[in-house]
Amino acid sequence: MNYEAAMAYIQNTAKFGSNLGLDRTLKILELLGNPQDKIKCIHVAGTNGKGSTTAMITRILREAGYKAGMYTSPFLEEFEERIQVDGENIGKDDLARTVTEVSKVVEKVISLGFDHPTEFEIITCAMFKHFCEAEVDYAVIEVGLGGRLDSTNVITPVLSVITSISLDHTGVLGDTLREIAGEKAGIIKRGVPVVSYPQEKEAEKVIADACSSLGCELISVEPGSGEFLETTKHAQRIRVKTLSGVYEPELSLLGKHQIMNCAVAISAAEKLQDLGLCISRDNILSALGKVKWIGRLEVLREKPLVVIDGAHNIEGITLLSESLKTYFKYEKLILIIGILRDKQVEAMIETIAPQAHRVIAVTPNSGRAESAAELNEVIVKYNSSSEACDDYAEAYEKALGYAGEDDMVLVCGSLYMIGDMRKVIRRY
Repeated sequence: MNYEAAMAYIQNTAKFGSNLGLDRTLKILELLGNPQDKIKCIHVAGTNGKGSTTAMITRILREAGYKAGMYTSPFLEEFEERIQVDGENIGKDDLARTVTEVSKVVEKVISLGFDHPTEFEIITCAMFKHFCEAEVDYAVIEVGLGGRLDSTNVITPVLSVITSISLDHTGVLGDTLREIAGEKAGIIKRGVPVVSYPQEKEAEKVIADACSSLGCELISVEPGSGEFLETTKHAQRIRVKTLSGVYEPELSLLGKHQIMNCAVAISAAEKLQDLGLCISRDNILSALGKVKWIGRLEVLREKPLVVIDGAHNIEGITLLSESLKTYFKYEKLILIIGILRDKQVEAMIETIAPQAHRVIAVTPNSGRAESAAELNEVIVKYNSSSEACDDYAEAYEKALGYAGEDDMVLVCGSLYMIGDMRKVIRRY
């Protein structure tokens, strides 16, 4: 297959939806020679912050001189963003070749009586094969959904990391924090140390119990161990206290939520030091000043200020709402928002819409999307200056028309929408 054919093949597998379980992934990988067993991995699960934390840990490894792979989802602009080595996307030719090899094995797996593998399973297997062939020193692997039955959960990592856990994907993972934490804690492996974000008591107990039963050291980041000091030019200076000392990095990722994500990443780096990796304090500080995670409180324009953020559930929107006035100076807020219908739509709108001078509802590019018109019906309960718009470019043009030089245009609500809007914004 060439690149176009490989992408068509991947997109065609989306019709198989989500089918949790590890059997298909394990069989594909077995027929590929078990590349996942030849890679040293750091496995990252959680509800919010797992992508940012994955990016920070990866950047720290790179700064320390290690060849580092990074696997994240979803992508924002280019599919190849999901599989990176040393900050570079997998090449189109490499992706085509790897997907071709995986597709041949998929046919064998189906012939053995397995269900057709899902899109995420196929991409995950391609990722493991690519990282193995690239001979990465370490790979930082972000879980797709949950943990226990996620197709990335076929590895025995050197370190497991669990970021903030909250209610999300309740239809799949469970209705309570305890149930969801149980799914996330499914990545914990016997004897493998675990670094955890400061969790709610219910989730904290689940993780601690899992570590105890599997003989794992648990490094729990202390609440309040990270604090905001000041903003700099599109960065923030923070202070993080760990078991080993105090750090004051100038963190290139904005948002109050990133302060504790950073504390988790530093604690992970310290544990990797204990495991024998050569990571210096300077490596950590330098990496945190360089790390990039597009689409997360990302400034794309000045005058008016244009910011996009991938907050896509109630916890994320709440943290975003709290961060706006801390990190940005603006007069009026013009909000472009799109949300998936399986989220806590009304709670999200109630949290952020009242802050806006004007709101424009759009439809995320997903079969799970709340339509712009449906979303607008919710918005008007909390902000009467709202409208629905189905075209992203038109929505952005309207927002610019409503905004003065000292105002801010904020785009948020769904990662499925953020990437497409980012393309639109960068064309102007």
